[in-house]
Amino acid sequence: VLAVFSVPESERQKRHMLRSRLSWLGFGTVSAGVWIAPSHLIDETRDVLVRNGLQQYVDLFRGDYLGFGDPAAQVESWWDLESLQSLYDEFCEAYAPVLRRWRRRSADNDASEAFRDYVRALTAWRRLPYLDPGLPPELLPKSWSGRRAADLFFDLKDRLEKPAHAFVDSITGA
Repeated sequence: VLAVFSVPESERQKRHMLRSRLSWLGFGTVSAGVWIAPSHLIDETRDVLVRNGLQQYVDLFRGDYLGFGDPAAQVESWWDLESLQSLYDEFCEAYAPVLRRWRRRSADNDASEAFRDYVRALTAWRRLPYLDPGLPPELLPKSWSGRRAADLFFDLKDRLEKPAHAFVDSITGA
């Protein structure tokens, strides 16, 4: 998906909002006013643009890369994959020990600690899917840790979600 946009200088706040929304959707920057994302984001992009009253500034296109360079090299110039990789690595470094600890014990036996770890992991994880454009593996660096980080998060979620909710219910009387 290509988003080609132009927002008048007199509506600078709308330009900032548009760039922010595209960034959170997973778009990368090809050049000023031309942003790119995987095609699976088209429906969500349309919804976000309409919901925020930004559709009048944007033309959306769906197409294939027919350029002359290596698509994987181009991807690295359109998205800041190095920064995203660092965030995934930090998540793995922080939460792999937490998962190892919970593999040795039952979350049901200490629901309050399960709640604490669950909320921390959820808070650390929740922004990452919005920053990740969801590119196909063949376009990602060989050392990409996004899949490993996602597996780690979902393993933690599977182990801790139920006891964490039970802990909250025990406090609120639900």
